[in-house]
Amino acid sequence: MINSSRTELRAPFKIWNWNGERFSLEKSHEWLGITRSTFATDLDLDGLPEIITGGTKSDGTNINSILRVWNWDGANLLLKSEYEGISSGSISAFDFDEDGVSEIIVAGTNTTGAKTSAQLSIFKYNINTLELLGTIQWCASKSASATSVATYDLDYDGQIEIITAGYDNDLNNSSGQIRIWHWENEAFSLIENKEWRMVEDVFGVTITGDPMGNTIVNNLRIKDVDLDGILEIVTGGFAFDGEKINAQLKIWNWENQILVCENSHEWITNDVTEIKAVRLDDVDADNQVEIVTAGLTGAYGGFDDVNVPPEQGQLRVWRWNGEELFLKYKEDWTVGDGVVAWNVQTGDIDQDGTVEIITVGCMYVSALCDPDLRIYYVVLDQNPPHYLIVVILIITMIITTLVILKKKK
Repeated sequence: MINSSRTELRAPFKIWNWNGERFSLEKSHEWLGITRSTFATDLDLDGLPEIITGGTKSDGTNINSILRVWNWDGANLLLKSEYEGISSGSISAFDFDEDGVSEIIVAGTNTTGAKTSAQLSIFKYNINTLELLGTIQWCASKSASATSVATYDLDYDGQIEIITAGYDNDLNNSSGQIRIWHWENEAFSLIENKEWRMVEDVFGVTITGDPMGNTIVNNLRIKDVDLDGILEIVTGGFAFDGEKINAQLKIWNWENQILVCENSHEWITNDVTEIKAVRLDDVDADNQVEIVTAGLTGAYGGFDDVNVPPEQGQLRVWRWNGEELFLKYKEDWTVGDGVVAWNVQTGDIDQDGTVEIITVGCMYVSALCDPDLRIYYVVLDQNPPHYLIVVILIITMIITTLVILKKKK
């Protein structure tokens, strides 16, 4: 920013290392544009994971969507393939044709004139090229978006489902949306479409007063959360109740070709509360899968009114046992004039036996935003539970009594 005017946008692409004590920046690369999504997998089974980025690039005049495939060997970053013109806000991969090389599936949007449609696309990956195999768009009125995509065999029948989430029906009455697709015979086929709202014909606004929508899914993840042998689809986003924006966490399953909502949980911390990202993992070593959500909470006017509490990042860890949803751990924080947690990941990244929770987002001061990267872990209780202490004391007393009786004899 120069004199409060944006000069240019540069897409940051950074690779970090965490050794358990501090961050080290291993690689920093950038180009004119924006990075919106990343995904890493070994596409061609050569033992070296590919890094896939989605976003935009600019030549100074025009801005185009760009999908790129990279290799990183620990020292060198190599751009292997790229494709322009397809929006990729979320990325997944699966080898649909069983040739040993995974296809890349991306979800995003396509804008034509005044209409913005949700879009799902699939690419064939080659070392030097990306070939667009198919793409499909949908929009019920003037605005829709596919914000997240995943690929799973949901019903264990050997056929892979493609699951998209986002919204449809414009921001002024947006419906949360999940769609389930098949890719077969070189075409997408829609198997299921589910939409919902808390109230009809209204929309909420951001803390700055801009239209935010009625109901939107920002992220989805898939795993057998309650360990019942059935995969759950977990979605996170928000829903407007007519007065305030609620964070919304929903748990679904796919049985007999029907999408069923197992649980829906909404909460309000302030005027606007929203889940930006979801992760499913055992983060506290209890052999159960936790639902980790990251996002924000803020008050109307908080962006520019010093008398209003600033936006806070919000991290929550939940447990779903198939019947009840429990909040296990939570963390709220603020930096500068406000902060948002845009994404969350988990993993034992320093190989110390503890699963870390990694959040990344932005904090702002005087309308200038900077990244906010954090690592959390659950502090495990090393003390035995109360009932176990009681049992140990009773056993000790019994043994002591027996020893005394034996000596008297």
